[in-house]
Amino acid sequence: MRLARDTLFILRAPFEDPELEGTWFCTSCATMEGALLANPHWARSIDVKRSAYPRPRHEVIALIGEENQSLPVLVLADASTPPDGAKEFEGRFFLDEPKPITRYLAASYGGAGPHP
Repeated sequence: MRLARDTLFILRAPFEDPELEGTWFCTSCATMEGALLANPHWARSIDVKRSAYPRPRHEVIALIGEENQSLPVLVLADASTPPDGAKEFEGRFFLDEPKPITRYLAASYGGAGPHP
């Protein structure tokens, strides 16, 4: 499967967890939503996919494997140069923590990055 643009997968909020009572949001995904609000031009340069909470997350699995379906995750486009610390699955690179994701997006597309 080819990937023409960097693609950010985050959980759609709010969501219900069948194992816990209540309505929830993912704090790491909420951080990504805040970074997108601070840098609205990122959403014009990358694909942003908001996924449902329950697993399996087939769209992510198809790109980076079943063991890497935790969100948020930024899957790098085929032509992207992976930064230091990027993880790899079968030749495809990805970032799966908010700070590295936002550092990469700021370096690649401009705008505000995370405070050190």
